[in-house]
Amino acid sequence: MTDNLLRAHHLQKYAGYIVLLFLFSSSQAYALSLPKDSLIYKDTLTRIEHIRTKEPVRFGIGGSYGINYYQDGALPALLSPGCDTFKSGKGNGLNLLARIDFPFAEAFSFSPVLSYENFDADHTWGEFGKANDTTGGTSKIHQVEIDHVISAFTKVIGVKALIGWKFFKPFTIEAGPALYYLFDQNFTKTAHAITPGLLLHGDLRDSVEASGALPNARNLMIAFSVSLSAEFPLSKKLSASPNIEVLIPLTQTTNYWTQQSLRFGITFRYDLDGQQDTVIEYRQEKIPVRIPIPEYKPKLTASIEAVDPQGKEQKVVRLEVEEVRVHYAYPMLNYIFFDEGSAAIPARYNRYSSLSDAQKVIGPMGPIGLIGLYHQTLNILGDRLRKSSITHITVTGFTSDVGSESGNIILAKNRAENIKDYLVKVWQIDPKRIRTAARLLPEKPSPSDIPEGQEENRRVEITSSDDALTDPLIVTKTEHIANPPTIFLQPHVYSEAGMANYHSSISLGGKELVRFNGTEQKPWSVPEEALSSGIDSLDIFLEVTDSTGNTTSAKNSIKLQQRHIEREKQQELEKFSLILFGFDESELGAKNERTLGFVAESFTKKNPQKLSIVGYTDELGEETHNDELSHRRASEASKELERALESRGLKLPDNTLIDGKGSREKLYDNALPEGRFFSRTVNITVEHSR
Repeated sequence: MTDNLLRAHHLQKYAGYIVLLFLFSSSQAYALSLPKDSLIYKDTLTRIEHIRTKEPVRFGIGGSYGINYYQDGALPALLSPGCDTFKSGKGNGLNLLARIDFPFAEAFSFSPVLSYENFDADHTWGEFGKANDTTGGTSKIHQVEIDHVISAFTKVIGVKALIGWKFFKPFTIEAGPALYYLFDQNFTKTAHAITPGLLLHGDLRDSVEASGALPNARNLMIAFSVSLSAEFPLSKKLSASPNIEVLIPLTQTTNYWTQQSLRFGITFRYDLDGQQDTVIEYRQEKIPVRIPIPEYKPKLTASIEAVDPQGKEQKVVRLEVEEVRVHYAYPMLNYIFFDEGSAAIPARYNRYSSLSDAQKVIGPMGPIGLIGLYHQTLNILGDRLRKSSITHITVTGFTSDVGSESGNIILAKNRAENIKDYLVKVWQIDPKRIRTAARLLPEKPSPSDIPEGQEENRRVEITSSDDALTDPLIVTKTEHIANPPTIFLQPHVYSEAGMANYHSSISLGGKELVRFNGTEQKPWSVPEEALSSGIDSLDIFLEVTDSTGNTTSAKNSIKLQQRHIEREKQQELEKFSLILFGFDESELGAKNERTLGFVAESFTKKNPQKLSIVGYTDELGEETHNDELSHRRASEASKELERALESRGLKLPDNTLIDGKGSREKLYDNALPEGRFFSRTVNITVEHSR
């Protein structure tokens, strides 16, 4: 069924649906949706388990800077300054602590604390009066001010029991009682002359008045601690907590003064692993239960088969296979490619240790194929240089100029020198005939922003003013041609929703030979490897995706029935390859124009019966772009060949095919740069009459 018939059938089938949809859309916005699953809700008692991690037990150590404030009363005789003006009582010192935090409820903890502290302070009493100074034989009355300072030293070991409440993250308030044991309670009483600060008549008044154990000191003190802290994580288990604490004594260290303390400190806490338990809950919920409704999928079918030129299906394709003698004109690719960061000639290039060994191999090499011939490039050039003793060459080294090769002109120079060294030592070419040069990038570089382009730029180019040095290599082989020359494939696709994309392919022994897009009829030529090996079948495959995303595929097998025939006079073909197209370019260049001259010259010797000019590309880039590029290359080659023939009084045969295969038919393995260069080609096949 043709596409037009399919559309008509589709329109007729759904005409009633279209009318209904139009009426429905007149009252509200049009929407088309496929049926969804129906839902019912069932009351269910659900058992829910939660893994709960308890707050961890934590160890902490820290310290604080304490400020002690005192208020003095009536002092005992040993401490009494003999005056009654109390000025101040204040001291400070460092305190150390260790603690354990036990969480017991959400946001609450219990913390026993062991501390080493000091309650040191200076108690200052002022004495004011007048004194008669008779120094120098005169009598002067002076106003006198003397400070009596009682420096009390008290060391303390304390135990606190604190309750903490984390009321707002990261802040915690802690409060609780504290019990202190006081020891090493000593004092020193000194007098300091304030005004005047000089010696009065017979009295220094700037000396120690008394010292010793603090009288009537108590060994125990009870207090109440209140603090505010903020916790900041340092790692997964370690945190730091700066804090401020007020200590309010409930009893005093002595019966003649009272104190309060203010502390500023920091504590470092380390978390132990928290314990985990399982919390089980039961909850009554309405659980949705889906009743599945089969989803409607638009119909999509596909098949593919072999047909004859009239479109009739062929279960078996019968071919007459004839042997022909083929003269190949293989191009010379005068590039040697190098590994990244290396100047060593890669192992895939054939090299020999002596001239005699090289000359044995370079003679009749036989049908080793284009890539095999290319790997003999250095030896082919060496042989041609020996035969043309006046030819000089230039060997130019290049880099990719990215990564480790960026700006590395020495690497480019070493690559050129290694090529020269091989030609001089093995092929015994006079070094004066070889000039070396170095540049970072070739004159026409491949793109440096892709790995393949960088690989192609890491090379040495061998050039000469003598074009004959890089003339094509002529190789004669026996191949096969089939009659009919092409097989036609016909895909059949039916899609209710319309097609989005589709492709078909042909494979031989699991290896894909060619790929097509679209559902139009596909003519295709059976490759030499199938004809020469007597293969009796080829696999064909079709995959289709419609506009809703549904995909279907079809497989088939083409049965081949080959009949080999022999003719009294074997047919001859000539095949020419044109290469060295720049990356993504179709301009021929002087070297390819010279090769086309060889093709035109062959027309003067024999009567050409058929001519095909087919362009190709490498696998880089989009397939549609490569198709267009290969057609441009074939068109440029045909125009230049037509000019070359006109200059000889000849013209193109009537039976001339100009085509572009893009990258759909892979000529050579594109994993190596030489395979990609040889794929950027135009193949010209000339069939001469018998």
